[in-house]
Amino acid sequence: MPVTILTGFLGAGKTTLLNQLLKKYINTNFLIIENEAGNINIDGQLIGKSNARNQVYELTNGCICCSLNTELGTLLNSIIMSKVHYDHVLIEATGMADPGQIIEMFSGQRVQRYFELNSVVGMVDADTFLSRVDEFAETSRQVSLSDQLIINKTDLVDDAKLQVVEQRISAINPFARIEKASFGKLQDNGILNSKMFSADKLEKSITDFSTLTLAQVDNKHAHQIQTISLSIPGRYNMEKVAMWFEDFLFLNAHNVLRIKAILCINDMKHKMILQSVGYTYHTTQGSAWQEGEAEQSKVVIIGTNLNEQSINEELASL
Repeated sequence: MPVTILTGFLGAGKTTLLNQLLKKYINTNFLIIENEAGNINIDGQLIGKSNARNQVYELTNGCICCSLNTELGTLLNSIIMSKVHYDHVLIEATGMADPGQIIEMFSGQRVQRYFELNSVVGMVDADTFLSRVDEFAETSRQVSLSDQLIINKTDLVDDAKLQVVEQRISAINPFARIEKASFGKLQDNGILNSKMFSADKLEKSITDFSTLTLAQVDNKHAHQIQTISLSIPGRYNMEKVAMWFEDFLFLNAHNVLRIKAILCINDMKHKMILQSVGYTYHTTQGSAWQEGEAEQSKVVIIGTNLNEQSINEELASL
């Protein structure tokens, strides 16, 4: 069952977007997971009219990322045991939630037998984002961990401010696909079919990123979030490079937000695609190396307080 996570700071418009999705995909059988029942704005009658088979679960034990080992885990397990199938799972996290822990839950082997992460969609309030991102660290983390970012409420700002918002977002997360909306309404609504965690999408995003020239942004405006991009020729020994990533993530658990990499591995005809969110990583098989294609690994790391020279030297030494 594909899973889409909706994240974004308080008041960004997550519930409005959710209702727009329910209206658009009227024949889709959704499982909707909400947390903090006291702050839910979903119109139950609207959900019922759009599809009587839709199921809504409200996690009431506080912030969703603080109850992963209890309510959310228990809920997912009960769905697996019931053998009930849904066309799509939508998870709306609270405005103060760190989506990284939710993403990690769907990286486990057992969970991946039944659920497939489609994308993380972040909502940004065009009017308040610039003040929120400087005041609340959660806003930066939500942006940095999203695959698709929707700048909502664009009708409330002028073009100049909208441009600044987009630049700040790109400085925090140069990978994300950015769209603009008013009242949560998108021109192109392919959110549920984006498959941003698939091997081909990951490989393309890394390849496209390597050709970008990033604008320099004052670090204080991005909470010192940095993007390190490395190209390393040659082939890796699988065990050695895996051990390096495990050690690196363990030692930098609080500094690394995201890693995406295309790795060239000994005796492998295909590229290995590696990505991490938080302190865990997983790998998938990418496309085959083509004749004449330069055999080099591309590693992109988004984080804070990282020593780029040391990382480059260590990876090159392997």
